[in-house]
Amino acid sequence: MSIAALIFAAALQQAPTAPPAPIAPGLQDPKEVFAKAKCTLCHGEDGRGDTKKGRKLKVPDFTSSKWFEETTDKEILQTIRNGVKDKKGNVEMPAFRTKLTPGQIQQLAAYVRTFRKQ
Repeated sequence: MSIAALIFAAALQQAPTAPPAPIAPGLQDPKEVFAKAKCTLCHGEDGRGDTKKGRKLKVPDFTSSKWFEETTDKEILQTIRNGVKDKKGNVEMPAFRTKLTPGQIQQLAAYVRTFRKQ
């Protein structure tokens, strides 16, 4: 695992939470998927992670050029698909592979990239 992936995984640490409910397969707007999958609870609507839970968990700022450059698309896809667990196996971020279609996961990963500061 790359250093960026380790940093990303560590930044997403959170107390165990119930997994989100499946998202309707027909739902295609990635902004809506981001909201319905409850990504906004930690990452915020703007991707900065400036929420109460996001600050507590020290989630990455998706608008950061440094994060954007150090994190690969593959790492984003893997994190969304597989979630993140701590060393003890506790869920820090739920896996979405059974909650989202492969197409929705692709769209969500691409949507995360849109937060980058211009």
